[in-house]
Amino acid sequence: MTLSDLRVLARGMIPGAKLQFVSDPVLELVLNEGVKDIAIYTACLKANKKFNVVAGQPEYNLSTVIGDYLVVDKPGLWWSNGSKWCPVYPRTLKYLDTYRPNWRDAEDANPLDYSIDGDILTISPPPAVSLANGFWLYYGKQPTPMTEDGHYPFSGSGVELTHLSIFDFAIILFAKWKIEPMLNKDADANLSLQEYVREREEKFMLFKRRKDISSSSDVRFRGPAIR
Repeated sequence: MTLSDLRVLARGMIPGAKLQFVSDPVLELVLNEGVKDIAIYTACLKANKKFNVVAGQPEYNLSTVIGDYLVVDKPGLWWSNGSKWCPVYPRTLKYLDTYRPNWRDAEDANPLDYSIDGDILTISPPPAVSLANGFWLYYGKQPTPMTEDGHYPFSGSGVELTHLSIFDFAIILFAKWKIEPMLNKDADANLSLQEYVREREEKFMLFKRRKDISSSSDVRFRGPAIR
C-alpha cells in the first residue's frame, strides 16, 4: 500500500480519526514511526557496510561510520587481519566488566569482542593497526520516511519492496495504538497494542521463513557434526 492507501485505511479502522481531529501530517508521522518500529524489531532492511579500522581507537560512532544504521543484524561485526575476515564476538559492557575486568586497560591487539550501546560501538581490545575498510558490520538500516502520496513503506519512494508488503496491516495497527489516546480512548489503545504485537510477530515469522532451506534434503537430513 502507498502512503495514500495507508491513510485511507487507517482512518477507516480508527473510529473517530477524522481529519478535524487527526490531521494528515500527524497521521503520516505516526505511520512512518510504525514503519521504523517494525524495521527495528525485524531488521528487515538488510544491509552491510565496511568502515575503517583505526589503530588504538576503542570506540566508533555508528551514526558517523555507518550513517543509516538502525539495529545490528545476526552476522554482527567482522574485521580483516589483512588476509582474511575474522568474527568479532558480540558482548555487553556488563559482560566485559564481569569476565574481562581489565578490558579498559587492554593493550592494542587483534579485536576479540564488541559491544553496541546506543550509537557507540566499543571494540575490545582496541585494534593494533589501521586498515581501510577493515571492519564489516551487518545491520538493519533505517527506513526512508514516506513523504508523498505515492510513496511505499520502507523504501520511502515510488518503488514498492514487495517482500515487506506483509507488514502493511501491522503499520496500520501501530497507528491505531498510537492515535487512540489522542482521541481519549486509552482502554482501546491497550487492546490495539496487543493486536499490533500479534500482527507484527505473525508477519515476522512469515518474513523469516525460508522454504528453500527447509525443503532442501542437504540441510534437512544433515545430522550434528561428529568430532
